[in-house]
Amino acid sequence: MATGTGKTRTNLKILSRLDELEQINGIIISTEGTDLLDQWSKEMDSWSVQRPKLFRVLRHYSSYHELESFALNPEREVLIVSREKLGLLFNRLESKIKSKLIIVHDEVHGLGSSAIRQQLTGKHQDFGYRLGLSATPEREYDSEGTEFIFAELGEVFFQFGIKEAIERGILCEFDYIPIFYELTNNDKERLQQVYRQKEARLKAGKPMSEEEVWIKLSRVYKTAENKLNIFAGFLVENSQILKSTIIFVEEKEYGNQLLDNIHTYTHRYRTYYSGEEQKYLQDFAQGKIDCLITCHRVSQGIDIKNLENVILFSSARAKLETIQRIGRCLRINPNHLDKRAKVVDFVLESEDNQDRISADEERYEWLSELSKFRRKS
Repeated sequence: MATGTGKTRTNLKILSRLDELEQINGIIISTEGTDLLDQWSKEMDSWSVQRPKLFRVLRHYSSYHELESFALNPEREVLIVSREKLGLLFNRLESKIKSKLIIVHDEVHGLGSSAIRQQLTGKHQDFGYRLGLSATPEREYDSEGTEFIFAELGEVFFQFGIKEAIERGILCEFDYIPIFYELTNNDKERLQQVYRQKEARLKAGKPMSEEEVWIKLSRVYKTAENKLNIFAGFLVENSQILKSTIIFVEEKEYGNQLLDNIHTYTHRYRTYYSGEEQKYLQDFAQGKIDCLITCHRVSQGIDIKNLENVILFSSARAKLETIQRIGRCLRINPNHLDKRAKVVDFVLESEDNQDRISADEERYEWLSELSKFRRKS
C-alpha cells in the first residue's frame, strides 16, 4: 500500500477481527527506527484499551527492555520490538505459543537484509498469522532478500498504489518540479576515482562487488556540487517552497551546505539527523518549524499531515525510497482539504554516464506521469 494510504489502520482492523474470532492471544509488531516504533506504541496503546478485553502493551527498543516479560507469558500482550532483536525473541518462544500469535512486520522490505536472514530463516512458520506492511515488499537489486520475505511471510494478497489513492482522494494531488543539473569537472573526477579504485582492488585480488561500485558512484551524483548553486538560484524566485517542507539529502555534511541559503529566507528550519532531538520532528508536525533537512530518518512511516513539499537532493535508484519520501507530503490534511503538494527533484542532464541518466529519466517520467492524476469526483 502506498505511503499514506492507511497501512496502520488496515493492520488494526485485521488485529481487531482476529481478536473477535479468538484466533490470536498475543501480538508482535516489529520495524526499525525509534520514531516509527514510538508511533506504533501510541497506536497500540489506543487500540488495546478499546478492546472488550484489554491487551497490555510492552516495548523492547531504545531504552525499553520488556522482551523477556512478553516471552514468558504473551497472553493478551502486544510487544513493540525493533527488528534487530527478533532473533533473540524467536529463540525464547516455543512453537505452541507461536501458534496463537500474529507477527506484523512494518516496512517489511527491511526484513530481507542479510543480517536478518541469518537470524530468522525458517523461523516464521510456527506463527498462527504473519503480516507484512510496505509500499513495496520487493528489495530492488536484492533477489535473495525478496525471496526470503515471500518464503517467510507468504505472497502479496492486497495492493493499493499511489495512482489509485490519488484518484480516490486518499492522497492529495501534487505538482512535480524537476530541476536539471550537470556534473562539474570535480564531480567527474570523483567518478573516475571510483573506477580507479575498482581497478586497483581487482589487481590486488580483492575485487569490488557491483553493489559496492554502484554505491560509491551513486554518492557522487547524490552530492553533486552544481545542485547547491542551482537550488540557490531556484530559491530567488521560489522561496515559498521552504514552507512546510522536508529536504532529503544524502549526508549531514552536504545538507549543512544548504543552511546559509535557507537562512536567507527563513530562520524557522532545523536539521534532523541521526542522534538529534526528536523534538524537532514534533515541532515541525505542530507547525513551529517550516523546514527540516534530513537524510533517512523520516523516509518511513512517520505521519506529518501538514507537510506540503518534499525536495529530493538525494534519490535512490530503487523506487521504494522515492515512494516513501513523496508519500510524506501526499497525505491528506484534514485542516487543509484543498492541499496540493509539490515534489522538487534533481535530474541529471548530460551526455555522459548514460546508466545514471536512464535512472534519473525513469524517475522523471514516472513522477511526471503520477503528477497528472486527479481525484475522481
